[in-house]
Amino acid sequence: MNTIYKKTLKGIEETSLRSQGLQLKLREYLKLVDGVKSAAEIQRSNPSLQEVEVVLTVLKNDGYIEVLN
Repeated sequence: MNTIYKKTLKGIEETSLRSQGLQLKLREYLKLVDGVKSAAEIQRSNPSLQEVEVVLTVLKNDGYIEVLN
């Protein structure tokens, strides 16, 4: 969970324009991806979130985010 993700162009467009029709839950997680915080830090700063790593993997597989390091 120390992986850091950043938004792709598709992810940036989705957060600003809602162009892809992403589900609300996934969009909420996408907004938290900033290229600085790791998945673990996202989880710690938002303890109510469930399955952070699973959701981030879905966003990665769908092309909304990519691994920064």
